[in-house]
Amino acid sequence: MNKRENGKLSFIKEIIGCIISPQSSFKSILEKPSLIKATALILVIALVAAWASFNYTGKLPLSFFADQRPGGIVNPEQLRQGSMTINAMLGLISIFGIWIISSALIHGLSSRFGGKGTFRNMLTLGGYASTPLLIQQVLRLADSFTASQGEVLQLVTDFQISAHPLLNTIANATMNIFTIFRLWSIVLLVVAIHENYNMSTARSIAVAAISFILVAFLSIFLPLK
Repeated sequence: MNKRENGKLSFIKEIIGCIISPQSSFKSILEKPSLIKATALILVIALVAAWASFNYTGKLPLSFFADQRPGGIVNPEQLRQGSMTINAMLGLISIFGIWIISSALIHGLSSRFGGKGTFRNMLTLGGYASTPLLIQQVLRLADSFTASQGEVLQLVTDFQISAHPLLNTIANATMNIFTIFRLWSIVLLVVAIHENYNMSTARSIAVAAISFILVAFLSIFLPLK
């Protein structure tokens, strides 16, 4: 087995280890942190997310786009094709956006709490802590191939909890951010914060919670999901 194959197996073991035994895995990763590997993992997650978004948008009925035509000028099919590309790009950007923004917020807050870790290492561990999102996006991709047109239409329809548009926007942004897999990822981030900044578990939880509350707020204005 050559060096490259050994490297691939080691990378896969690190990813699996982050789920099975995150504390020991993060300690091991910090001994020789590789931002390139973490970025590669985020890229895979982002590409799968983009593919799923592309498929979902392609299944929306033309009537959905006919109602959104500016002045009724654009052909619904052209609008759907354009939306497929745009939503795929937004799906890709949002994964990278949340990774970088959340890592920056965590680093800033941890420094305030007396943490001594580096931002580069936080980015690295934040990438590995995103492993549950790989599972989420693979499931989304599989669903995007099998979901019916009606199911996809229901999926993209905003959840209505109030007659007030702002409250609905906040509710939908929160639901998009705080999925089961995202919460799982946040739990891993708590461990990552503890290891990178050598802070107590209580402070690590506080930093992770505050950071993602801010991310949820930012997602109201930015294409994060």
